[in-house]
This record gives sequence, C-alpha cells and structure tokens, in this order.
Amino acid sequence: MCSMGARKIMARYNEKQIPYAVQEQLVNAFCKMLADLKTPLAVHDFLKDLLNRQERMMLIRRLLIAKLLTDGFTYRAICDKMKCGNSTIARVERWLRFGRGGYEKALKLLKIKV
Repeated sequence: MCSMGARKIMARYNEKQIPYAVQEQLVNAFCKMLADLKTPLAVHDFLKDLLNRQERMMLIRRLLIAKLLTDGFTYRAICDKMKCGNSTIARVERWLRFGRGGYEKALKLLKIKV
C-alpha cells in the first residue's frame, strides 16, 4: 500500500491474471489449511495476522447479516442494526438463496445472538 497525501490506495486484484483452475486449487489449499489449524485459537491468530480489523469485520458483518435474514428481519431493520446498505443485504441474500449452502452450515455453528 502506498500513500498519496492523506489518502491510502490499496492495490486491486485482477482475477483474470490467474487462471480459474489455479484459483480453485489455491482456494481449496487455503480451506484445507484452515481446517488443519485444529483449534479456534490457531485460526484466530492466523486470521488476525492475515486480515486487518476492517477486513475481519467485513467478513463478520456478512455473516451477521445472513443470520438476521434467516431470523426474518426486514432489510430496514438490518440496515438500522448493521449500518449497511440494501445492496450489501441483497448480495448476502443472493448467496443465501443461490449459493452452495455455506452460510447455512456456518450459521448452524454460530453461537451468538445478534
């Protein structure tokens, strides 16, 4: 990351630079590595090293939005509670409806009340 005055610019990733098959191999290897970490503390430490606070909170916020959607909250209530836009909620709802079931599996493991 370089800075231009007071504003910081983050490099953007272009997924076309890596072939899709290679991307899938990398994702699979990453997922296996996460599963092999064994303990919540090991995963916690890894994610704290890998992601900055904002990146971690963006992932967590999506999960919480999914929980609120599955609990029957309206877009308006979720917007008010999570301080997010309708487009973010709609994106999460699309993944809930048309994804691979990952949110549902994760939400079964989520032991917090939003």
